[in-house]
Amino acid sequence: MNEGTPVIIKKKKGHGDHGHHGGSWKVAYADFVTAMMAFFMVMWIMGLSDETKAQVQGYFNDPMGFAKSQPMSKNIVNFKGMAPPMTDIAKKKETAGQQVKDQKELEATEATIMEAIKSDPQLKGLFKNIETDVTEEGLRIEFVETAGAVFFESGGAIVRSEAQRAIHRIAPILAASKRPIIIEGHTDARPYQGSGYDNWDLSTDRAAALRRLLKANGVGVKQIMQVRGYADTKLRIVEDPYHFANRRVTILLPFKPISDQLEDLPADMLKTQVQSAMRKDLLNVPSQSTEPEPQSRH
Repeated sequence: MNEGTPVIIKKKKGHGDHGHHGGSWKVAYADFVTAMMAFFMVMWIMGLSDETKAQVQGYFNDPMGFAKSQPMSKNIVNFKGMAPPMTDIAKKKETAGQQVKDQKELEATEATIMEAIKSDPQLKGLFKNIETDVTEEGLRIEFVETAGAVFFESGGAIVRSEAQRAIHRIAPILAASKRPIIIEGHTDARPYQGSGYDNWDLSTDRAAALRRLLKANGVGVKQIMQVRGYADTKLRIVEDPYHFANRRVTILLPFKPISDQLEDLPADMLKTQVQSAMRKDLLNVPSQSTEPEPQSRH
């Protein structure tokens, strides 16, 4: 070999070596996954109701505007047993229907109370001092004093015997209604005679005495929401703060709060359906063979 001649070394690949295949298969696999996703999206949309399809279309036509106009808790996919979403008009009709139903229930309770008092001959003298009215707050039952002592002993919170009999007739009706109750005490503006005790104390004590009497005659403890003493801050006859009719105690049965119907399933029902679906999927998975795998030979 002459000096300066380049030396060329050639290597042969063995049978165990593999050449580089490139990344074309990744592109093909990505196309396949995308096609499958599109297929399942189409199948899902085909199974939706017309109203839900319109919502989906509205989102894709104007995503920003649609998001602002739709409530955050709106459901597009409904599980089995789930109530369909209510439109605003349907919700207003539902709310109006609940209000009418609630008012009729209060009016029926009012009529039952007045009939119970009217039918008792011993309460004939108190009938004109018990006033009921369905106001915007709810059903108000007022025990209004006269110039003399009627429901409470003068200047105190002791309930008179006739008033106790009236409460004995009314309390079972209130208990049967299962409605929340608010008790209020009121006085006139005439200062209370004595030191250390005023109209605030008197109005509160009379409301508390009425609460104890209702409880003793069957009204549940959980029914009574509040016991309030207003003194002379809410006069019945504003133009005459000293009028005896301002001295009164009130039983208020408020209207039920109107709440929107929940569109979701109850938590227990939803949990049961999800667990059931998962179990079904697991049962469909083919079981693995219990036979031992053959030993590989080297």
